[in-house]
Amino acid sequence: MKLPGSRRGTASICLALCACLFPIAAAAERLHIVIPAAAGGGLDGTARAAGRALTAMELAGTVSFENIAGAGGGRGLSVFVENTARFREALIVNSTPLILRRLQNLYPLSFRDLTPIVGLVADYGIFVVRNEEPADSWLSVVTRLRENPRAVIMGGGSARGSLDHIVAALALDAAGVDARRVRYLPYDGGGKAMLALLGDEIELLSTGLGETLPFIRAGQVRVLAITAPERVKAIEDVPTLTELGCPVRFANWRGLFASPAVDEDVRVSHIQRFRTLTASDTWSGTLEQYGWEPLNLFGEDFTRYLEQQESLLRETMAKLGFTR
Repeated sequence: MKLPGSRRGTASICLALCACLFPIAAAAERLHIVIPAAAGGGLDGTARAAGRALTAMELAGTVSFENIAGAGGGRGLSVFVENTARFREALIVNSTPLILRRLQNLYPLSFRDLTPIVGLVADYGIFVVRNEEPADSWLSVVTRLRENPRAVIMGGGSARGSLDHIVAALALDAAGVDARRVRYLPYDGGGKAMLALLGDEIELLSTGLGETLPFIRAGQVRVLAITAPERVKAIEDVPTLTELGCPVRFANWRGLFASPAVDEDVRVSHIQRFRTLTASDTWSGTLEQYGWEPLNLFGEDFTRYLEQQESLLRETMAKLGFTR
């Protein structure tokens, strides 16, 4: 069917469409994502899942990744911010510890030193044991810890006072356990923490649902509780902490940021790319696969969300004694 109007009008329409699409097309040839953590953890999984979806939808020609681990994410963040020429059009993935570590004065940098692009997903915290572990419930673990806070060795994929530790402390505090006395072993990323659990170095792991689902589905670990407000479809047989009498709800956000030196047209292109991605069936399938909840916050809305999170976490960390 022919569009109404002259050939010249049709050409004008085509030019207008090209102008609208140009911001995405210009930046779609190659996208580079820095991951300030080792392979195998939540940040790594989020970045690579997003990259696969962007490629599948032809929102990026190729997506490359660069893991820069160390200092609880601080090394990768510093490299990204300090090398603006190299990373001018690149993105860095980050999450709640970006705020936590800054509040503890462990990072000299914060989200204000980056350009927020998209708050992509929310990942609920879970507490898992090896499948063969005799502990049959969260309440049985809590009972042991009430009697002796040193009775269980817990681990997580972040430093003491950072995300996995704080989520565990919130849950234990709500259960009447002195979280500051519980033994917690930090690992550099969720992948290493999971290996520690499977290798019997720790008995209980505080982690995120998304990065743990493959191990759950393989029958290697069991989930005792989740920090979601209600049961989630991916593990619908697992009770929430609220159901178990510990009213704790917590989700770790994960999102992507551009360089502080990013050009405005590139910033707009990045945001448009992720608006298109998050509205797609492709991304809906990814969310279901990993058990993530959509966050879908873009640009300034994401910045406002981060400011609110910073305020809430400052109050929570002071209460738990995690601020310096």
